[in-house]
Amino acid sequence: MIYGRLQVNPPSVGEALPPYLQQADANPSNASSRLSGRLSVSERSVTQNAFDSIRLCLRGVIISSVGGKNALEDIITLTDIKSVSDFEPVQDAANQTHHVEFYFEVPTNASSSLGRLRALPLTMTISGTTRSCQNMAVNDNRTIHGDCEVSYWIEAQFRKGSKQVGYLSEKVKVSFLYPRLHVSLARDMPRVLSAKPDLLSRCRFQKGPDLSVTLYAPDMLAERSQQTGKRRLVLPLAATLGSRTSATGNNSIDSRQSMKCSACIKWEVDTRFSTRSVHVGGGRLNSGEMVQKTTTASVQKDTILFRPLPQYDNRAVRSDVDRSQTSFIATSQLELEVPDAVCQPSLDGWTYLARTYYLDITLNFHGLQGAPKYNVRKRIPLRVSAIGRTDEGILKEDIAIDVLEMSDDGSSVDGRSSDLNSLSDRMEPQEQRAPSRRATPPPPYFP
Repeated sequence: MIYGRLQVNPPSVGEALPPYLQQADANPSNASSRLSGRLSVSERSVTQNAFDSIRLCLRGVIISSVGGKNALEDIITLTDIKSVSDFEPVQDAANQTHHVEFYFEVPTNASSSLGRLRALPLTMTISGTTRSCQNMAVNDNRTIHGDCEVSYWIEAQFRKGSKQVGYLSEKVKVSFLYPRLHVSLARDMPRVLSAKPDLLSRCRFQKGPDLSVTLYAPDMLAERSQQTGKRRLVLPLAATLGSRTSATGNNSIDSRQSMKCSACIKWEVDTRFSTRSVHVGGGRLNSGEMVQKTTTASVQKDTILFRPLPQYDNRAVRSDVDRSQTSFIATSQLELEVPDAVCQPSLDGWTYLARTYYLDITLNFHGLQGAPKYNVRKRIPLRVSAIGRTDEGILKEDIAIDVLEMSDDGSSVDGRSSDLNSLSDRMEPQEQRAPSRRATPPPPYFP
């Protein structure tokens, strides 16, 4: 008879804290993803040679269930072997047990059968519904419930010779792999968004000047405020206003004036799961086979001011048309607070689970004399990926956010332990493309 207890240690300071509790100035060399614990057995189990070795495993799986169908995908399996000689007696006469310490270095990614690296998802549970429309009838649809769980646990398999003589397991909460964010809007940047005048302005101005907003994104680190503990990032913007010069040489728009803009930014998280492949190459999914759940992580509103830059286009004027057209450039920046929901990479390499982040940007320009009121609305898909970078002081396991051109409970791990139980009857049940040249001004200077 074997009596044992499996304990998972609670996170220590700076080791396994959730991302939003990590310190911004933490030493990169101390960024740990170690999960440690202790296995205790009764003294009789050791002295009577009830087992001779223990196989410790850290396992993780994705379990997806939609409409009564289930699918399971392995995430990771880490193994450690301990022999009975590794156990040490507890120096307490009242507590006659032996114990052994263990730990697992949890990686940030795992390789698929094809050799592709995939970011490890954090522990989470998602529920949602989808609708099934059969025979294409309008009123012939029904609601289908679905659940998806990402689960990790540590198990101990007690072995004697070639036989398993006991089994013990303990669930763990993996929420500490990605403590910081590195932001890089690097694909085909800068990204130009065309602004549209509102309906009343169209009637009043007939043909107004063209306005476009350019998103510039050099490499940025999402700094964490020591006062609030929040992650923040800065997104540089430039507004280009093209106007026409009259025959007398006067311009209807004063290039020295600033542009006032109201901004509304939404962070959205889109999660999809199914019992079949959720990716494009996995075949077409039928109605009711995939659950898609989109949540708004945060809504941020701000008023920003675009300040004009001096003219720097020295190209020769080739025609009267060029002479009559003038572009005014004004710059500003958006200070964004990264919500706690953006705490792990996008999940695009797993078969039954996918996760994408979106940035929904709405800009309303007003107060510009000689020009109509403009608005810009764009839902930009983001790709969040764990990368290995060592330059510029960036952490080796940072996260990068890229703009794609194609369009939970955050508590720390509890030190839970199972009671001493009989184990005899508990058997195991891109390479980045160079940005293409386009008719946009060079990026403005931001001090």
